[in-house]
Amino acid sequence: MDTRGSRLSLVRGGAAQEFTVTLRNGNSADHRHLLVAFQMEVLVGEPGDRPGSGPGFLLERFDATSGAWRPAELRVANDTRPLSLYAGGGPLAREAVRVERYRLRATAGGPTGSTPVVVSFVDTDTDREAAAHVLLGHSTG
Repeated sequence: MDTRGSRLSLVRGGAAQEFTVTLRNGNSADHRHLLVAFQMEVLVGEPGDRPGSGPGFLLERFDATSGAWRPAELRVANDTRPLSLYAGGGPLAREAVRVERYRLRATAGGPTGSTPVVVSFVDTDTDREAAAHVLLGHSTG
């Protein structure tokens, strides 16, 4: 994971902040479908905040082929999603490296608070994590 300042500090309705995820496959096997999955716990608003009026966050992935940002899934929940429910992902050959660009924005009506974004690496062919998940520090004010 690479961010400016080693964490995301978002402002509701403000600009998105970019970060990259670098995948390195040092295993003895190729991955046909390796998915980078994102989840964070529900943020509880500050006293006096009005309830949010929408999803709260917008996660996008940069598509180098088209040069455009595309929506990416950010699961906001306090439970764990079973790995068998994930689908998709791209190939990552043995000894290969892939860098993916993302950006996250807090919507104007979303909550404030702080909770890490859990970044998981799911092999959707085997319904297993290909590597240990990592945490991306995050706060929204």
